[in-house]
Amino acid sequence: MSYSSWISKFHTCVFVVFSFVICAQSDVPRPRGVSLSKASLYPPDKDFTCFDGTITIPFSYVNDDYCDCFDGSDEPGTSACLNGVFHCANAGHRPQNIPSSRVNDGVCDCCDGTDEYTTPDACRNICEELGREARAEAQRLAELHKAGSQVRIELIEKGNRKRSDMAEQLAQLEKDKADAEKIKAEKESLKSELEAKENEALKVYREAEEEERQKKAEEERQTHMKEATEHFERFDSNNDGVLTKDEIQVVNVFDKDKDGQVDEEEFKYFLNDHESVDKETFITTTWPLLKPLMMMEQGMFKPAEDPAEDHELEHDPEEEIDDVGKEIDEELDTDDEHGDTELPSDDIEDHDEPQQAQTYDDETQKLVEEASEARRQLTDAERTVREIESNIRNIKENLEKDYGLNQEFATLDGECFEYEDKEYVYKICLFQKVTQKSKNGGSEIGLGNWGEWAGDENNKYSAMKYTNGVSCWNGPSRSTTVQIQCGLETQLLSVTEPFRCEYRMELSTPAACDDTHTHQQSSHDEL
Repeated sequence: MSYSSWISKFHTCVFVVFSFVICAQSDVPRPRGVSLSKASLYPPDKDFTCFDGTITIPFSYVNDDYCDCFDGSDEPGTSACLNGVFHCANAGHRPQNIPSSRVNDGVCDCCDGTDEYTTPDACRNICEELGREARAEAQRLAELHKAGSQVRIELIEKGNRKRSDMAEQLAQLEKDKADAEKIKAEKESLKSELEAKENEALKVYREAEEEERQKKAEEERQTHMKEATEHFERFDSNNDGVLTKDEIQVVNVFDKDKDGQVDEEEFKYFLNDHESVDKETFITTTWPLLKPLMMMEQGMFKPAEDPAEDHELEHDPEEEIDDVGKEIDEELDTDDEHGDTELPSDDIEDHDEPQQAQTYDDETQKLVEEASEARRQLTDAERTVREIESNIRNIKENLEKDYGLNQEFATLDGECFEYEDKEYVYKICLFQKVTQKSKNGGSEIGLGNWGEWAGDENNKYSAMKYTNGVSCWNGPSRSTTVQIQCGLETQLLSVTEPFRCEYRMELSTPAACDDTHTHQQSSHDEL
């Protein structure tokens, strides 16, 4: 006898035995709407006590279409109690419980029609038909799980090998990190040693550069002081060391707006709201404002002109003056940092010219090159340590992930699958993220990042939860729940959005095929 024939006969025997038991037990006296498991709670020869223990009533009050118990336990076969429960025996199919409020409401809720007993012809008993369909579906699922479980076994083997490989990689990376940190420490020590020699050798050059800079700065300061002093003495007609309004009024260069006279506004501008200025104030305050005007008169700065011949100038000459004044102020501020007050010369330095590289003697140049090479090697060593640490973190995160009871989902980590509808392409990368992209173009929108397993208490691995996706407009962050079912290949079956910003996906995979679990479930349903 073949294995399949033996199984078929076994199922037939089991069905006959259980049918006999059900027929025998159906004769046990109990009120309408009461399951066999609760028949002992309704002894017909005793008064009935409500399940909540509040009151005891005569048994004749049970199913008298009047609700005596607060918990509705006295009316299992009528609709008198809103919180009552009616039991459908549904012989030939699965039994079920419905709210007793649905009893005799004109709707056939039980496949055997017992919930509509006042109109027995209204409901046809279709339990045998539904039972055959359910058993056929159960058989199909059993065969699917049996075939898929073979692939699942392979996935478990690969998952455990992957976990073992990751553990070995982690151990090796920890050793590599120790070696890399040792090299990094050596490179850091060598860098410090060579930089100390480099700094000592460059000290002479730096001192010489600083001395030259100070010398040049002093020369420029003297030149600027001389220039400002000469102009002050030229404007100070009475040689009293003070420049007054009367003396300024006759100097054309103080006529800022070129209207032929120096007015009160221009006095305030150059004298800083004072009646006069002495030589020191003129040098530090007035001269930086005055010099741009003199440079413009000498043709050293020209206001920008509109290319069109017949249009007026759009560039304000006063803005040009202010810009030049800012340049001078910046030079003064820079010099003041060194404790000196410097004034610019008539020549404007070209700061865009590249500075010539410093040249050193052969010995110093060699030290500089050695120190530079040491810095480069230290940078490389630090980068190597960071890369190893990053790999260690990634492997540890993967080792801490829950890939199922037997690592059956491990090989799916990072595997991506797509599903298309009329508008979008959905993509899930398992244990990583879920995205959505319009077929009309544009960037991907995150629908969630891997969060946790979210199945029920019987099998937490029946659903995945991806959270913290891109926020909806004036709404919450997007999230996705992935329902997982048995399938001979891993694929995304459907995508819906039952609630705004909350997505639901269905995924089939051999990793969810458990032949043992299916047989247990089938036996439970038959019972």
